Amino acid sequence: MTPHKETTKEPIGDIILWSTMQSEWSKNSTFQLTFSVFDYDSALYDPLDVESSIVLEGQEYIVKNCVENFDTNTKNITAWHVYNEISRIYKRSDLTLNNNQDSNTSKDQSYGVEDLLKAWIDGNKLGFSYEVHGNFDKQSTSKFDSGSGKEMLSKITELWPSVVIYPDNKKIRVYSEDEFYKDNGRVIDFPRDAKSVKTTRDSQSIINMIRCVGGKHEVQHTVYTGTGGTNASGPTEPVNGDWTPVIQYAASFYGIKPTEQQLNVLRAQIRLESGGRQDAQQPGADPDGDGSGPALGLLQFKQRTFNYYCREPYTNVKHGFDALVAFFNIPNALGQINGVTGWSPHGAPITKDKLIISPPNPWGWPFPNVGEGHFSLGQTFGTHPQDGVGRTNGFHDGLDFGSVDHPGREVHAIHGGKVQDIGYIAGLENYITIVSNDYLICYQEAFLNREDITVQVGQEVKTGDVIGHRDTSHLHIGITKQKNLMTALKSAWSNDGTWLDPLQVIRDGIGGKETNDTVGNDTTTESQEEYYFQPFMVVDQKSIDEWGEHPGPDLVDERFQDAEAMRKYALTTLKPDPDLNIEVTLQGNSFIPVAGEILRVLARDKYSGSYKTVGYTIYPEAKGQDNQITLNNSKTTILDYQNQKAKRLQEALEEQRLRISGLANSMDQQSKSLTQVVNDKKETDKNMEAMDQNIYWMQNGQHNLVTTMTGGNNSTEKYNDGPVIEIKQGALRSNEFNLNGVSVISSRLMAKTMNTNSFTAKVYVQFFKSDGSETGKSNVVYVVNNGAWQSTGAVNIKVPAGTNKGQLVMEVSGEGMAYVSHAQVNLGYKITDWNELK
Repeated sequence: MTPHKETTKEPIGDIILWSTMQSEWSKNSTFQLTFSVFDYDSALYDPLDVESSIVLEGQEYIVKNCVENFDTNTKNITAWHVYNEISRIYKRSDLTLNNNQDSNTSKDQSYGVEDLLKAWIDGNKLGFSYEVHGNFDKQSTSKFDSGSGKEMLSKITELWPSVVIYPDNKKIRVYSEDEFYKDNGRVIDFPRDAKSVKTTRDSQSIINMIRCVGGKHEVQHTVYTGTGGTNASGPTEPVNGDWTPVIQYAASFYGIKPTEQQLNVLRAQIRLESGGRQDAQQPGADPDGDGSGPALGLLQFKQRTFNYYCREPYTNVKHGFDALVAFFNIPNALGQINGVTGWSPHGAPITKDKLIISPPNPWGWPFPNVGEGHFSLGQTFGTHPQDGVGRTNGFHDGLDFGSVDHPGREVHAIHGGKVQDIGYIAGLENYITIVSNDYLICYQEAFLNREDITVQVGQEVKTGDVIGHRDTSHLHIGITKQKNLMTALKSAWSNDGTWLDPLQVIRDGIGGKETNDTVGNDTTTESQEEYYFQPFMVVDQKSIDEWGEHPGPDLVDERFQDAEAMRKYALTTLKPDPDLNIEVTLQGNSFIPVAGEILRVLARDKYSGSYKTVGYTIYPEAKGQDNQITLNNSKTTILDYQNQKAKRLQEALEEQRLRISGLANSMDQQSKSLTQVVNDKKETDKNMEAMDQNIYWMQNGQHNLVTTMTGGNNSTEKYNDGPVIEIKQGALRSNEFNLNGVSVISSRLMAKTMNTNSFTAKVYVQFFKSDGSETGKSNVVYVVNNGAWQSTGAVNIKVPAGTNKGQLVMEVSGEGMAYVSHAQVNLGYKITDWNELK
């Protein structure tokens, strides 16, 4: 350090210094003060030693290092700002925040910034106090370990990454970004105001993609334990809202037993697609504009896709069980989902065979009040030529329940299943067929009129349900394993095994001998640990497009139980751009920067930008010395704590060594996290909002552009704080947007007209090839409202083949004026509600 001789007067404790000295004040995250005293008067300066108190411009510093050279009669002093003394406050977890000694102490709790400050600072003996400026959401965290006050401040920066901590002596002031960083409109213009401007860009710190892993919890699931297969019956509705047993039951028909992890992913996919609602429907008649209609049901199948994979008779896309049967009919279905993003089924169906499932109740009699009753020879199944009825080959293919021997009008189902057909055939009269896993049962010759039948095709019935009213002399029941009635009827007069003896089948079923067609509905309850939401990726696509992929380690934070909350938090931890550090040497020392001040730096025509002051060195009374300012665009995030913990420890040790040697004159890396540095507030808000929006659209398969219209005249009018352009005649065009690989777009702008009958305003999208030649225009949408702002645009615009770029155009002619604001283009999908877009 080159000494500058000047008589100065500064209070150092209670001592007034009259001396030749140099004061160099480096005020940054450590607020460190270094200076040398030359040829000093021992009587005055002997008290200046370690732990001495120095006051400079109203801020107190504590001497931590003092190197005295007796041969040159100098002292080299290093003093830290007094706020560093907060490290002397030490709290133990069992005496502060976690003073409840019950079982809840290990659980996460929500804390605000003030809660932490209060726990460490209230009642301290060192005179520390605190202020909180701005609003901070409460954050959930587990119980606090023992630690110092400085570790408490680090905890605050971990839980609230964008916080700014800037102390005023022993008053710890905590700010939100908007409360701390201020733009006073000051500009540093090189070479007018500065001797030198040096910029350093460093891409090593870029992180533009991370995986988020949130908290876990114990969940009670009802688990299906049946044997599976087409001869099993099981749960087809969720149990207390839990689809797990239905998933397992549907999977069993394909010989699949999902693992716990696979169940977690499929449950997460169901929550993502429909929130567990089997009747969920995507808004709009044709949201994708391709004629496929809306997505439907538990897994949001398009109807034609569901039809491709479903298995009869489970063909209702809005019934969750039917959707799951179709899902597992997709090859490697569980490998086609991830529980985080939408999915697109592919592959040929495993089978299109009908799937018939027996209800759990097996067999019964059509007239339960009579039971089996008794039958005469002509009523029973089989070959009876002697019965005198005159049947072909003397064969009776079923069992007749007469109105005398089996009285009763209500006909009850003898077995559960689904109504396959209701019809009329001469000889059978009005009839009903009901199918189960192994059987087709035909109820015939009992119903004079169609109105006597009380069930509908497709209806599920259980044993004992009333299916109709007998208005004839008898009910004929036929049982066959041939599921096609017309085929079975070809054997109506032949005892070839097609038709079975109903009396024997019902008897065996009731007696427990017939077990092929029924298996119990077995479930049990299990406790499983699973994530509140499936791990997912958060990326900054704009950064990836510009700098390539720079992945960071997983962001694992068990505080989060909500995926959206963690996604927003994760966005604050990304570092999408290279670090930019700006070092400015000013012309003299008259320009005094302010901590947190946003300064605009101009360097001829090569560079301009607004950044925050993160450190400066000033020479308040040292003529001939140039003040220096450091600005940058970097921000410290939670990832720094994960990625660089070991590195920071080494840096801190090295910095400590340098301080002891009296060489340190800039930042204390240990405390770097205490002053957070981000971009200009307005730019940050805008960028974060755009990033939020881009992530949302990316995860939902969409991408949106907010374009700038050019041409016309700028208006003094505003629309939602946005610029407005006037146009009387001619055209306004937006900046070109790329359309490589995009087949469908939507367009929209806000406009109003002051029109007369001779005035026309129209909006369209113009398409171009890479060489600039036009490939076509979209349909025209007219602006029609007079003097009122109107959302004008078109959806489902087809992009012509060979198109590389597009422009949104508004063209006016005639007499009158149009006003245009907020032009947007949506790439990839039709928008049904523009108001949902930010």
